[in-house]
Amino acid sequence: MKNWYWMFMVLSLGLAAQGCSDSDNANGGGSGGSAGTGGAGGDGGAGGDGGAGGVAMDADRDGIPDDEDPTPNGSTNNKLNGTNSGGAATVVKTTATLGNGEEDVEYVYESDLTLGCDDSWYPQGTLCDEPDTTDSPTTSTKTDYDSGASWYAEPDPGDEGPITGFLVVDACSDASCEAVDFNEARVFQMFSDGKTTHVRVSVHAERGDTAPSWDDAGWMTVTDFETIGAGTNIDFYIVEDPTVISTGPRVTRYVRLETRNDGSLAGDDDDGSYIEFRSAKLFSVSAPE
Repeated sequence: MKNWYWMFMVLSLGLAAQGCSDSDNANGGGSGGSAGTGGAGGDGGAGGDGGAGGVAMDADRDGIPDDEDPTPNGSTNNKLNGTNSGGAATVVKTTATLGNGEEDVEYVYESDLTLGCDDSWYPQGTLCDEPDTTDSPTTSTKTDYDSGASWYAEPDPGDEGPITGFLVVDACSDASCEAVDFNEARVFQMFSDGKTTHVRVSVHAERGDTAPSWDDAGWMTVTDFETIGAGTNIDFYIVEDPTVISTGPRVTRYVRLETRNDGSLAGDDDDGSYIEFRSAKLFSVSAPE
């Protein structure tokens, strides 16, 4: 009886073990392999050089980054030197407005844009500055001391003042440059029979050969109407002590100059009847160390 019992138990255990094995097979194979490890992401590219501390390089310290600066290593030239005195700049438009902003060309004294350094009171004369002071920040020399743009300053009856004279200048008219850089303007006073007492400077983003209109919406004023001082008359042909106007760092091809005479410099050579604009020069100067 005992022998039968043990045989029965051994047989039962064997069948039970076999049943477990069959059940595992029925419910799927053995465990799958471990998932593969994902590849490491590629290294990001190194950023471009921005100079020390990530600040854009400005080698000549004029406030304009080197990659935007037409003269990144600095320059001492007058950026508004006219074509009549060996430069690239030319006046492409002159006009005048009344106090309400309305254009009135009757207030332009001389409008011919073909005459320049040797002629009195024509627009191109403002860009004429003779050697050896063409690029001088302190001195202006003229072969004709009346050379420079001129407008009537006194409003006619019924017209609202002040009268504002406009010059639009293409600083790169001979294709020798695409744009010029500057951060200050220097205005020299005329000693004839009129003055400029206030000047405002504007720039434009246009770089093509077609100049923007004097009243185009794209003009950006970079100064207020700044007061212009009396200057110093050496001998009429040579004038010193220009008024220095900070414009902030600018890169442009087209410059608009607005001029007024409020009569505050009236004297023997000015009765307030004319706006006369002897010379304006633009320079790029380095910040002090």
